[in-house]
Amino acid sequence: MKPVGSEAFEVMRQFFNYDKTIPLNVRIVEKLDYSDFVREKIVFSGTRNNRVPGYLAIPVNGRAPYPCVLQLHGIGSSKERWWKEGTTSEKLTMQLITQGFAVLSLDAEYHGERLTNNDFESPEVFIFEKDWLMCARDMIVQSAAEYRRAIDYLEIREDIDNSRLGMIGFSMGGLMTFSISAVEPRIKASVACVTPIIKDQYSAINVYNFAPHIKNRPFLMQVGKTDEFNYTTEEARQLFDLISSQTKEIIIYESGHILPDEWTFKTTEWMEKYLK
Repeated sequence: MKPVGSEAFEVMRQFFNYDKTIPLNVRIVEKLDYSDFVREKIVFSGTRNNRVPGYLAIPVNGRAPYPCVLQLHGIGSSKERWWKEGTTSEKLTMQLITQGFAVLSLDAEYHGERLTNNDFESPEVFIFEKDWLMCARDMIVQSAAEYRRAIDYLEIREDIDNSRLGMIGFSMGGLMTFSISAVEPRIKASVACVTPIIKDQYSAINVYNFAPHIKNRPFLMQVGKTDEFNYTTEEARQLFDLISSQTKEIIIYESGHILPDEWTFKTTEWMEKYLK
């Protein structure tokens, strides 16, 4: 793994910039009250004159403003992943809320309610069957920039502490966690799980180009030992070594792409340690 030089990286960084003068035009279209939290469904303007839906859940216990963890789903999934009953992802959501964190999850482009933008066809088709890798790149870069737009929205919320923002990404979400952590200083703690390692050195979604630029924030990698479609254990360790942060950790589970339940507890512990 040989990351690109500093000049090439500065060019690559530009892909994740966006025009901050575009109005967010945020609407809260639904508000549900639960015993431990309030969940709002929000929509806001993305980077391409589109509308981005998401869920923002705020604890009812404790005192505002709350730290907030952004949740980034994988290919073919959606924001609903973090709320699907009986899954480890929902378990993580509930653990974070119980520990006093707000959580925010969005639908990436072509996922969830945004599947209409791809004529209702899962992006798994154009990635794994049609091999349209440039489409995948553009989708991931756009979605990462939209999470930066979401942070702009959190900055105007009085119930969110914007000095304590974290991020957890799974699979494709791990790709975005690497890139956003490298270009977005407002993220203070990150967790990337089973992150695919793209081998194209000059790809804008190649995580080992971003790893050396992840500085001044705690970064946790969680990987599966037999997830060899996405990386080998040796490659995961090489990627980990490239991360420049002085506070970092890698956990290698005896699993494949689906991690054991322990990953949720490790993620919550990480956020408690570095965002509280």
